Amino acid sequence: MLVKTKSGFEIEIDKDSFTDDWELLELMVQADAGDQAATIKVLMAILGKDGYQALKEHLRVDGKVSATRMKSEFLEILTALGGNEKN
Repeated sequence: MLVKTKSGFEIEIDKDSFTDDWELLELMVQADAGDQAATIKVLMAILGKDGYQALKEHLRVDGKVSATRMKSEFLEILTALGGNEKN
């Protein structure tokens, strides 16, 4: 599935590669409870290592990746995949 965010980031994501994954679900519960490390792991699991790095580079301004923009992109990606936009 091709996902494109409002900022123009595009990535092809194979939903089957992470659906029905108990360990990912555990991480998502931890992320929902405010565990920032789990949030990063969830994003990496969904995007893959290369996709995660590409998103960071897409958002990098003056050498810095905004945490606020990263979270916004993450929520857009989850929404596009049919996830929950609760955070």
